[in-house]
Amino acid sequence: MSNVIELLERMGQDASLQSTEEQCIAIKSSGLEESIKEPLLKKDLIKLKKELDICPDVVCIFFPAEDEPEKDSPEKELPKEDESEIKSVANG
Repeated sequence: MSNVIELLERMGQDASLQSTEEQCIAIKSSGLEESIKEPLLKKDLIKLKKELDICPDVVCIFFPAEDEPEKDSPEKELPKEDESEIKSVANG
């Protein structure tokens, strides 16, 4: 498959290979198998994908994480005695 990619890359970079006639000459003179040359010459993308065994598009989907339920922990809550002491000191 790297030979096909190299040929397509050369065809894209070389300004002399922009015409259909020059592209056909480059494809025919390449060392590719006939099963790959044929769809390239006919510009048959579907057949070329099948010959190269190209995988279909890969799709990735993200879902937002769900919040975990809050757990009551004794560290967060101060006992009522401490709250009254803090209030009296703050007001004192």
